[in-house]
Amino acid sequence: MSLADLINDGLSLKGNKTRYWLAHVTGVSIAALYDVTNGKRNRLTLPAMVKVAIALDLDLNELKKIDWDNKEQGEKNGN
Repeated sequence: MSLADLINDGLSLKGNKTRYWLAHVTGVSIAALYDVTNGKRNRLTLPAMVKVAIALDLDLNELKKIDWDNKEQGEKNGN
């Protein structure tokens, strides 16, 4: 699972909330959230990730399931 998948799935489960909403409630920049969800970036700081997980009502253990090296994304891009 990628960080983008976690965020996108969490937004869907919250009733199709937007990245703008997530940025507003967490204080994480909208640019950072867009970069993550569009695959330009595969990480956020730990404090930012905790804020995102709390805002999306995710179990913090879900963070352990993230492919932090983004190997999955590289395979999708043919790398």
